[in-house]
Amino acid sequence: MTARVTFPELDASAFQHPQDREATENLRRIIGFERVVAKFIELRYERLLYLFNVGSAVRVSEDQYPRLHNMLREACAILDMPQPALYVTRNPFATAFTFGHNKPYVMLYSGLLDFLNDDEVLAAIGHELGHIKCGHVLYNTMAILIRDVIAILSQFALGVGRLVGASIEVGLMEWRRRSELSADRAALLVVQESRTVLSLLAKLAGGSSRLMDELNIDAFLAQARAFREAGEGDSLDNFYRVLADLGQGNHPFAVERARLLDEWARSDAYTALLRGEYPRTAKQFKIKVNAQ
Repeated sequence: MTARVTFPELDASAFQHPQDREATENLRRIIGFERVVAKFIELRYERLLYLFNVGSAVRVSEDQYPRLHNMLREACAILDMPQPALYVTRNPFATAFTFGHNKPYVMLYSGLLDFLNDDEVLAAIGHELGHIKCGHVLYNTMAILIRDVIAILSQFALGVGRLVGASIEVGLMEWRRRSELSADRAALLVVQESRTVLSLLAKLAGGSSRLMDELNIDAFLAQARAFREAGEGDSLDNFYRVLADLGQGNHPFAVERARLLDEWARSDAYTALLRGEYPRTAKQFKIKVNAQ
């Protein structure tokens, strides 16, 4: 494969999905939301999560899992961002996450690494870096713990009652699902091959280690397009579609993510990005994230 394109001074707005942007704006309009954000930071939940997560994980470095370290370094160079800490933890689930608003870190589950080839692992790392690049980490961490935070704020009588707390929780869950669409685009910017990201999504949706050589990416993409057509019915169909989407929890439907990613990969906007035509930050990052 030829050397991948890098994106000097890349601004996150270059790949942020419109649904992510809209959900973020709606979230910030919710009454009481800024108060909850401030209290969340004050309570230092992130420090607690850091200690809990990395206490039983292996930190990736030049000497520890160097292949993963090289992937992280390449992905950060492509997206023009500092390198966060990267950890691997023993867990059979095929997933990854990113925490740490001020000092971000990425956690890869061993179940994910055992499930993917190297290009797909690079895409997964790019996805998590996309969350950091887009500034998702604080809100994402809040979404994980929002019920506990609301309960504490309600006890302190800080103007965050049950109804306000419920609206913030719903807003965060909706935002969290939409933020995944921007992170998927970051994954594509890193690997620069849409079929790699589509393969990653297909495996996360219904991959099997035993049947991996029979997984058909074209059939999965056809399924994604058919799913879109099935949702373009009458108002009752659309209502059920919204309910089903809410029931997904943290992520949109995998087939919907695949369709939207494929459409962006075929778009003029993505082609322009590869040519170097994109919004740029005021200044390029120069400081490497400090070790925690």
